Amino acid sequence: QGVGITVDEFNKRVAENKLAGHVGFSESINMIADAIGWKVNKFEQQMKPILTTIDRKSPYGFAAAGNLAGINMTGQGYVENKVKIDMIHPQQIEPEMEGTHTGDYITLKGSPPVNMAITPEVDGGIGTIAMCVNMIPHVINAKPGLKTMIDLPVPRAIMGDMRDLIG
Repeated sequence: QGVGITVDEFNKRVAENKLAGHVGFSESINMIADAIGWKVNKFEQQMKPILTTIDRKSPYGFAAAGNLAGINMTGQGYVENKVKIDMIHPQQIEPEMEGTHTGDYITLKGSPPVNMAITPEVDGGIGTIAMCVNMIPHVINAKPGLKTMIDLPVPRAIMGDMRDLIG
């Protein structure tokens, strides 16, 4: 994520393709398109530094004022040469230290339009762990072969005994 590096170091690493940022934008955009029956004909991705104006310290790193607190990742999926899927993912340490309040936002332009917000955002680590654990019975029950989230039931919290859900 580049936390703590200088803007010059960020630019150097981006030019050398040595800064990962958020991994999986292309895969996520293509899975969204697959789920609704679109074919992505072009994918683009951008990285921009998120600079801090104050020293920020977290359990995951330190960023001195003027350096990177994280990276703003954006990615676009083109369908019939028009941007149909646009993802924005700013990742940074301790954003609230500068008054930034985070959330997960989904906007669907259609009829009817849908605007959803989850604030504060679901912590990525905990959210991933929860999804993986709650998907265990569905993975066990799945037919053999490579599966994606499209192939499995919608993720949900399982409050009872997971053994009861294994076929």
